[in-house]
Amino acid sequence: MSLTKETVADKIEVVTAENGPVVQVRTATRIVENGEVISSSYHRHVINSGDDWSSEPTNVQTICNAVFGA
Repeated sequence: MSLTKETVADKIEVVTAENGPVVQVRTATRIVENGEVISSSYHRHVINSGDDWSSEPTNVQTICNAVFGA
């Protein structure tokens, strides 16, 4: 029996807000047993143009750079 925990940014959306575009990121945390997901949970956060996104995963950084023009 092998249990692993995965955390991935599985959904990235660009949304137009009152003050311009924002990037919404959904992070999925999955518990996997022998290749099968047995549990998952989700967390969402928003990235604005003035925020520091350097600690985000590469795919999120790429989108932020395109949206906010880094």
